[in-house]
This record gives sequence, structure tokens and C-alpha cells, in this order.
Amino acid sequence: MVSTPSYQEKQAFCTHLIRAVETANPDFAWIQFLFLRSSYGQELVRLKNSMHKAKAAIEQPSIDLISGQQRDRREIRRDFYRQADARMKKADDIVSKPTITLAIQGMWVNDRDSKSIGTLPFDHCFDEHDSLALFQYRDPRMLLELIDRRMVEDISEYLGRYTGSRLEPPSFIVTPEELKSYIHLPVAEGVESLHSVDWMTPKKSFGKGNLGGEEPVYAGGPPTVPAEVVRMVKVPKFVKTLEDGVTQPLDHLASTTVRTFELVYSQGSTEILLSAKTLDDMGRYADLFNQVYGELELQKADKLPALLARLPVIVGLTV
Repeated sequence: MVSTPSYQEKQAFCTHLIRAVETANPDFAWIQFLFLRSSYGQELVRLKNSMHKAKAAIEQPSIDLISGQQRDRREIRRDFYRQADARMKKADDIVSKPTITLAIQGMWVNDRDSKSIGTLPFDHCFDEHDSLALFQYRDPRMLLELIDRRMVEDISEYLGRYTGSRLEPPSFIVTPEELKSYIHLPVAEGVESLHSVDWMTPKKSFGKGNLGGEEPVYAGGPPTVPAEVVRMVKVPKFVKTLEDGVTQPLDHLASTTVRTFELVYSQGSTEILLSAKTLDDMGRYADLFNQVYGELELQKADKLPALLARLPVIVGLTV
């Protein structure tokens, strides 16, 4: 519940994810990262207090009804108790930082090898408490979540009930630093091995990047965007890792409403999509990428990728 997993290698996750998709070569893949700014200060404090009370209760011996003797509770040997102190400390750490709610969801279509999805690098995203793992939904109604780009935006209820239910939320908390370990364009030496991406020469030369609070390197202002869902016509190709100062605008990726960063792989080609709830917010979102990677050409994207649009015909619902 208090884990804030991230990909440990800076600016490498997107490259490694696309490479893994290319290697698996599914018939179709659609991976969405959905996120928004959030504030769970009070809920995290209550969670910490609740965990403290639960830990104290576990430490109290139980009484055997037959012998009348005291014995340790079984929970004292379980993960919740053993990790309680570390998790309470992590809750304190999160409270003092800006927080973002992040959800990752997608669709994978591949008749040849259903195990190939396991090669995606999500299990390498971790912190000191936990790591990400793939969960397969078998309910086709999850497609509606993908199409409408919906996520569980408020996990307060999960935080409030966690000590009693141990129920993990479908979305999780990260800080800006963890978020930008997922949300970035492919860069560095690994891009040379990616063959599904349509590359372009960056429309910007870089000097030393500016740090937070100073004028950003790119001063073009929020770009005009054609729609709330857009695709990058071509991806700027950087064969070296960018300096921390250059990527600083990505600290501001999250908004008060849901934004998305999406990869769509079909017929050997990978597209990168961005979405926001309004045109104004989409412009501000796109500007952050412009500040880091140079001016991007963005086109309106269909709300449904081509395979989803054809799905009723594929499954025989229409002709």
C-alpha cells in the first residue's frame, strides 16, 4: 500500500519496454499509463496510526481456550507484522512529498505464445517494499476502461480499509521522481536497436539544462494541439542519456485531471499517444515534452486504435 515502485535505471524504461514488445511481437499491444496529482496526507496519517494499533494488538499474546496458557498470535510471523515498522516509516516519508496516483493497464493480443507478455520489464519496477507484477483481467468489460481511459482516481477508501482488509488498490502512489521513471521518450544507446519506432532528428540543440525555478530551455509556450488524444508523428532520437537538468520539466507531468502516456504496437510499428481531459491541459502537457525533447509534431489520434475499432467484426458481432 505504501510502496512507490520505480524503474531504477534513469530514462531507460520506455526503451526497454518497447524492445520487449518488439521481441515478443504480439499481434497487438496497447499499454496505458494514467496519472493525476493527488493528496493523501490525512489518509496516510490515519493508515499509519491504524497499522500501529494493529501491530500492538498482534503483540498481545492470545489465550488458549483449553489450556489457559498464553501463546503468540500467528500474525506475528506474517509479512504484515514483520514489515509494519518499515511501512509506517515509508508512510511518513510519502506524507512530506507531492504525490501522484498512477495506474498501468493494457491489452495484449497474441495467439502464438501467451507467456511472452511476461517478458515486459514491469517486474523490474520496485522499491524497498514491493515490486510491480502483471495481473490478467479476464472480464472483457475492462476494455471499457481502456477505451475511456479511466482509472481509479481516488484510493482513499483502500487506504482507510487496508489494515483490516489487506486489499491493495488498482492504482498506486508515486512521487514525481518515480513517475518520470515511467513517463519519458526512449533515449540513449538502446534506441539504436528499436526498429518499430519512426524516428526524427530532434528540433532542438541542448546546452546545459536549467534546474527547477529557472526559465526552461524551451520557451515556445504551450503548443497548439489538435485534440485531447494525440499521436507523435515521429519520435526525436537521442542516442545519449539526457542530463537531469534537461529532464526537470518532467517533474510536472501530473495534472489535477487524468493524463495518459500510451504505447500502441500493431503490425510491427509502435506509436506513442498522449491524452488529457481538455485541449488546454493537453497543450500544457505536450509543452513539457517540447521543453525536454524539442518541438514535436502531434496529430489527432483516434480514440480507439485500429484493432479495437475492428473488434466487433473480428469476434463476429457485425459483418
